[in-house]
Amino acid sequence: MDDVTAVEARTLLAGAFAEDPLMRWFFPDDDARPHACAALFGLFAEQYLAAGRVDVVRRDRPVAVAMWRWPGTAPMEQPETLPTPPGLMTALMGAARAADLGAAMRPVGGLRPPEPYAYLHLLGVDPAARGQGLGGELLETGLASARGAGLTACLETMNPGNVPFYEAHGFSVRHELRLGAGGPTVWAMAT
Repeated sequence: MDDVTAVEARTLLAGAFAEDPLMRWFFPDDDARPHACAALFGLFAEQYLAAGRVDVVRRDRPVAVAMWRWPGTAPMEQPETLPTPPGLMTALMGAARAADLGAAMRPVGGLRPPEPYAYLHLLGVDPAARGQGLGGELLETGLASARGAGLTACLETMNPGNVPFYEAHGFSVRHELRLGAGGPTVWAMAT
């Protein structure tokens, strides 16, 4: 495990999530999606590097990253130099579409277990490094910390291919929800 910059994390996550069902729903234009994903993940990287837990596997560059929110962490304050997530989404997709997708996403937070918990927001592996156990390595590192703190771990995935991966690491599906506005299915999982 090593440190990662916001630019490195943004680049890695944009590549890792370029074909993710949620990102395809958010940004349906294949040409614009990589750039929109980079903008969105750059914002999350800034937030998590300031007030979250970020684990990374680095080779000559970062090849896998996990971003967790732990209980007791102050809400992530947005530096004045960065847009808010809703503001960024509005800029990337227009106000009406951002409002529709925001409304469709609203129920997701209610699927999480009662506080306190460790929340895995993002886990991404560079597509060229997949199949080497790097995602599992990062996941196990975070899970060991959560167990050590007596916490349940939780996450949501919109990628059906991820469900067996997380189940193999001790998660189980607690809720399954099809998002409105033509969105993907969400699997809310917890340990």
